[in-house]
Amino acid sequence: MKIKVFTASNIQDAMAQVKSDLGRDAVILHTRRYRKGGFCGFFAKDMVEVMAALDTVQQPLQPLQPAIEKRIPAPQVAPQVIIRPTEEDPKVTALQLEIATMRKMIEQVLIQLPRKEKYCSSLFDLLQKNDIDTTIAENLLQGLPDESSPGDNPEMARELLLERIGNYLQRVEGINLTDTSCKTVAFIGPTGVGKTTTIAKLAATFALSQGHKVALITADTYRISAVEQLKTYAEIIDVPIEIVYTPDELKAAIYRHRDKRLILVDTAGRSPRNQFQLAELQALLAVDPYIETHLVLSTTTKYADALEIVNRFSVCSPTKFLFTKLDESANLGTLFNLLYQFPATLSYVTTGQNVPDDIELANSSVLANLILRD
Repeated sequence: MKIKVFTASNIQDAMAQVKSDLGRDAVILHTRRYRKGGFCGFFAKDMVEVMAALDTVQQPLQPLQPAIEKRIPAPQVAPQVIIRPTEEDPKVTALQLEIATMRKMIEQVLIQLPRKEKYCSSLFDLLQKNDIDTTIAENLLQGLPDESSPGDNPEMARELLLERIGNYLQRVEGINLTDTSCKTVAFIGPTGVGKTTTIAKLAATFALSQGHKVALITADTYRISAVEQLKTYAEIIDVPIEIVYTPDELKAAIYRHRDKRLILVDTAGRSPRNQFQLAELQALLAVDPYIETHLVLSTTTKYADALEIVNRFSVCSPTKFLFTKLDESANLGTLFNLLYQFPATLSYVTTGQNVPDDIELANSSVLANLILRD
């Protein structure tokens, strides 16, 4: 048996090579598609590989057929009935195998068509442009009307997609105060996300705009500038501020300000890969089981990095996400990807550096439109 492998840019050219080299009696054994060449995965060409075989043993047997026919004492028609299937079977078998192979390849292409259409749809491209994770984007688009079909309304598909996005942003809750007790809220997160400025905005909102008694506590003793910055804000807002270094000092400071309606605790930015610092932060917050913890994240952070931050800071049991720097981010992919993955509540978002103006309670409808913006 003669076996050869043929490669071409498409299945038609590959089959033409098989017929030219091995003839029409060739049998297709295997086909596969692969990508060839390119640089770092780019500019590669789609190729088709066909493995075909030709049974060379049958050819020498054909001259012996007349001798066999002479030994059969049957009418002349009988040898024709016996010989004809012998001559046609290899061709028929090869043709059947070729048709079966082509049918299988067509079926595989048809199975992939919906996925490719979805990848080429404008809504999918828009989600990708806004850094929505590929798997999440596929799930969001599943079952939506095909905007490429003549009978479907593209605007309807967009509205349905907006509704789906908004459904994942419904868990919104800010800082809710009670009339009977003091509420302590701590803010944790990596360095550079804007925790100190965010706390100043919230302190000004609750103290000046709403008239509540507020106290500030900072445990960010790693950065002297952060302490001085919060002290300045405290003087402007006219609220007390304390600096603590240990969990016991934090516990004592919370007790001293138990007459306040709200205590806001600033913590030092921690590296998500520094286990010692995270353990230190965990011990600090453990002094009071009723501390409400907000994990502060920047919308400018890459999704993969933000995902690691959330997983690492989970040891501190944050109950809410607070996102900063919406004004600096080209898209809100990181925000949505995280809220899609984790059952956390969204609290506030910040949109600038101005204190106390550039902070607001998250709005699911507004965020959904920003996530799907062109």
